[in-house]
Amino acid sequence: MERAAELIQCAGLGQVSWETALEGLAAVTGSAGAQLIGLGSRATVPFNLMTGAPPEAGAEFISAGGGDPAVNSRIRIGQHAAELRVLDETAFTTADDMRRSPEYAAWCHRYDLHSACVTNLVKEPDQKVGMALLRSAGQGNVSYEQKRAFAVLAIQARAAVRTQMALEAQGAKLLAGAIEAIGALAFVCDAAGRVCGLTASAETLLSGGDVLRLKGGVLTTACEASRRGFEAALAQALAGGAPPCAVAVRRLLSDDRLFLEAAPLPRSGTLHFGPRALIIVRGSGADEVRVAGAARSLYGLSASEAVVAAQLAAGLSPAAIAHRRQVAVGTVRTQVRQIYQKVGVSSQLELVARLPRL
Repeated sequence: MERAAELIQCAGLGQVSWETALEGLAAVTGSAGAQLIGLGSRATVPFNLMTGAPPEAGAEFISAGGGDPAVNSRIRIGQHAAELRVLDETAFTTADDMRRSPEYAAWCHRYDLHSACVTNLVKEPDQKVGMALLRSAGQGNVSYEQKRAFAVLAIQARAAVRTQMALEAQGAKLLAGAIEAIGALAFVCDAAGRVCGLTASAETLLSGGDVLRLKGGVLTTACEASRRGFEAALAQALAGGAPPCAVAVRRLLSDDRLFLEAAPLPRSGTLHFGPRALIIVRGSGADEVRVAGAARSLYGLSASEAVVAAQLAAGLSPAAIAHRRQVAVGTVRTQVRQIYQKVGVSSQLELVARLPRL
């Protein structure tokens, strides 16, 4: 038991493979194999790690509908259980599943995996992680002692999975920091399209609200006419499509366009929880945003002040800035005075001379 727990902890830190940890789990519970499976929305299976069967068994499990709640009662019933609640084979309707789905039945017979004991390690709105013992017809359902051992090791497994998720989330922030160092305006998105890392200049672009916005944490365009093309490019990148897909995105209140490139990122970690797409913003408008980001960092400007400063440096008048931002001219003039004071200039001409060098 202690050795199996140690292997699980090491898997969460990337020191051993999850397959090795699952083999330890199967051995201590007297099972043919074990499984660690990720379940996304719409019956998707981001990852499926299995031991006790040939390598091709995992892919065949998915193609036979093993990850589909409509086919597999272990998924259908198991996904509604609380985290760490253990369900053995008596909770499922596997015999009925096999009668309804010949493909799933053939998979179970082919690999002699007829019983399971499952638990949820992670339950979040758009992703779940489950762990299971896989048992042959001869082994049958788990005993009380085996079920108890599985429950104890599931606690270790949940901690290990959450550790790996946290490490990969930190990796997204480190990636954004590296991109910032080369002066790029970029977003890092996870498999659901949520922003999990961004550069300071990208944050400034978001604060303007007229090019890109966050909706439920998911990156989208402010201009509805540009939305479909952007979402298609992001979807292609998230699916691992290559080469990078470029798309033009309009500003909300003008005909100005920025060009975005969506590129797939290598999957990080065995469980594939890490960022999956990189969105890079290019164009003259992006240069304005980079100036804003640099001014914000160097002079302590607020996000809105930084945007106004960059627009002043681009030659726009306070009235033109107010029109673009849909605010009162008086509001912009107040911001201009605050900008001059923080930057240490006394006129727009001096600001224009200083900021473009950033």
